[in-house]
Amino acid sequence: MIGHIQTLGGFVSRLIVSAFLTFSMASSAAVASPPVEWHQCVKTMTYDLFYGSHKIGFFERKLSWENNQQVDIRSRSKLSALVVKTNFEQQTRLVWSEMKNSFITQSFNRSISGLIDGRTRGQFNQDGTRSDIVNDGEKLSFNSGDLPLLDVEAVASQMRLNLIQGKKTFDFKMQESDDVSHYYFSVAGEETLNTNYGKVKTIRVEQIKKPDREVNLWFAPELDYQLVRGTYKRKILDLKAVLRNKREVCPQSYFTHNLSEMTAKSSAIAP
Repeated sequence: MIGHIQTLGGFVSRLIVSAFLTFSMASSAAVASPPVEWHQCVKTMTYDLFYGSHKIGFFERKLSWENNQQVDIRSRSKLSALVVKTNFEQQTRLVWSEMKNSFITQSFNRSISGLIDGRTRGQFNQDGTRSDIVNDGEKLSFNSGDLPLLDVEAVASQMRLNLIQGKKTFDFKMQESDDVSHYYFSVAGEETLNTNYGKVKTIRVEQIKKPDREVNLWFAPELDYQLVRGTYKRKILDLKAVLRNKREVCPQSYFTHNLSEMTAKSSAIAP
């Protein structure tokens, strides 16, 4: 039982919760990458984590763009279930690749402390075809000739962009601490959920080709395509993450730009 609970600090924090995407992108399907004016705000998302009906901790992600070309993501979680306590922290740097039409991981640094301690560092080449990993001192290298190798933050970011672009199925190669996993997802339909932001219409995405588990992610287009709920069920595990709040800190130039844009649109439709 303790061994299963310990995976909360790993799988939930890396795949389920980190899939609660927090990039601000335009909602137009024609947009290949986020417009510059959306890169200025620092965004923080906080999620409550549950095991069954019991709250066991929280997960938080903070995103900051630099020079409109790359984004730094800092994520952390604290989990407590039975006698197990786990602290999770990760720093990731991503860039947008026009060649791959995808977010690409440049590097990540992950640490887990608690009953089981661990630290993983990763460096990726420019097009994501190679990764060099140091996992608790062990050096590993991986290569991919088709899909780029992505860390969990890049997977999360690309998944949200795929939904914005109207895609229904997608798959990723995700770099783990000591291996690469191929994940497949499919849009299962639309559902209305009760959330901390009231009733919202969502897009439900499910993981496929993994019959031993059930993974569902709910994204809300009216909340900037943020993910508002995620569940993971496997054997005795019954995990859930729920969006508690989201915060944005934007420079004055952001508001000036968007105010000018809104004024122009209002003038265009004025009688």
